[in-house]
Amino acid sequence: MSLSIILCAEDEISSIITEYAANNTKEFSITYVTNSYETCIDKAVELKADIIIFQLIHPIYKVQNLFVDLMHANISPTLLAFHLNPENEIAYSVTSNPNQHLLNRLKHYFQLSLIERFNCRFNTIGEAKDSNLIMNSRIKTLEKAEYLKDILRGVTYNEFLYYKKIANLNLNLSGYYLYICNLLDIEYSDHDLNKNIYYFVGEEFVKESQNVLDSYHGGEAFYINPLLIGIIINADHSKSEATQQRVLLEVTNKLNKVMDMKTALKYRSTYIKNIEDIREGYEAFHRQQIYFFFCHDAPLITQEYIHSVRKEIDYTVIDEILKEIKEIINLNITDPKLIQLIKQLFLDYVKPSLSYNLFYYCQTSLLSALVTKYSTLCTNMFSESYSPRELFYCSIEQRCNDFIENIMLLKGKLSNSSMVKNSIVLQAIDFIHNHYSDEITVNYIAENLNISNSYLSQMFTKEMGISPIKYLVSYRIQKAKELISSSKDLLVADIASKVGFFEVKHFSKTFKKVTGLTPKQYKKNYGKFEFITVKGTN
Repeated sequence: MSLSIILCAEDEISSIITEYAANNTKEFSITYVTNSYETCIDKAVELKADIIIFQLIHPIYKVQNLFVDLMHANISPTLLAFHLNPENEIAYSVTSNPNQHLLNRLKHYFQLSLIERFNCRFNTIGEAKDSNLIMNSRIKTLEKAEYLKDILRGVTYNEFLYYKKIANLNLNLSGYYLYICNLLDIEYSDHDLNKNIYYFVGEEFVKESQNVLDSYHGGEAFYINPLLIGIIINADHSKSEATQQRVLLEVTNKLNKVMDMKTALKYRSTYIKNIEDIREGYEAFHRQQIYFFFCHDAPLITQEYIHSVRKEIDYTVIDEILKEIKEIINLNITDPKLIQLIKQLFLDYVKPSLSYNLFYYCQTSLLSALVTKYSTLCTNMFSESYSPRELFYCSIEQRCNDFIENIMLLKGKLSNSSMVKNSIVLQAIDFIHNHYSDEITVNYIAENLNISNSYLSQMFTKEMGISPIKYLVSYRIQKAKELISSSKDLLVADIASKVGFFEVKHFSKTFKKVTGLTPKQYKKNYGKFEFITVKGTN
């Protein structure tokens, strides 16, 4: 049986590889060809692909998004990444694998398919003819990165001059800005397998960043660790302060475009006069990145931005809102004003406070009120206690929406206790609870209740404070959380199908949107077991 390949590349290269596969090998089968990374992942999940061959296409952040989608889909196919260099040279790298025979056959197949048009070079340490060249290049890069990381940790001026000379650092003698990009929830749990792939892509990331710096006054781009990209920007020394700020804005905007990943926190320091003070800018990054939970929509975290959004909060107002919310929870949880007050509390008061302590205080107060009133009905709904690190990977908007949607689910559970008065809405809730694992839509529910789609949506939203489709999605995700927490060996695909999702990627994206975590991350935090991988993958 041949191994299934998803091919993502420019049309010319795709045609060459596909034609060779059709005429010369039975071991590998090109099952789908695309030039879109997103389609590549969708088809890899649908077709259970064994291998993904993909071309690095600039801007390179799109490849990082590919890695994010692979993680969300919870699949681990063998990867072969390549890019086309000048003079028709193709450099490529592959996933490490205990099955060395398979990798050798894949490399052989890839090279033979392109040999008539391109010179192919395997970009990894260990190949006899290239090992010295690649090893020497990597050692120089790693040594340079170590010097730059030492500068971040703090050096004397004389140490800096030594590093500058020995590594030919493109840094001014004074005047800098520090720019750092945190790739956030790209876990790289398979780093041992895909180390060469990530290094291969990372080199291109640094090149793109370095090109931006070199088009202005220079600087250095490097990896601090696999998830942190560090950039030291040489400050413009024009006499005009307006010119200096204009140049800084241009450089920052271009770096933001280079780092435009789905999951990225971008930070820039204030002006750093002396090289000895770089450490202070690096420490400021660690202090200020914690605000990402409250500033998820910020294009760039800076000290100035934090100062501009942070507000002093009147805690008497907070306590008054909490008191009003608790009274509604105790008397009538179906009151539409409840949702308005929760949004007001978290988004108008807690968010601008930038205070985790205030967030926990409000969350704990509301959870206590709900548990006191509804006891066991709240089980597995409001029990999660998010640590600051877990909150860091999502946003206060996500947590607020999650809290509201759980209240809607609670209202659904309480429907049999006459908390919901409208008979149509009661029937719709019962239908969702009984058929959530089926492929149902709001239109399908309406047809079974012999009413129009628009009338159902209107009545449901008025009574529940949430649309039927959002309630259905929330209920499915709640059931998925219960399965993830209790199951021993269910695949993500199995859980998705059991709760009414028929595309794993759609399920993973929806789960992340609702909970702030991927299914795999949720399992790690709240389950007792790890997911097993998809059959046929590494």
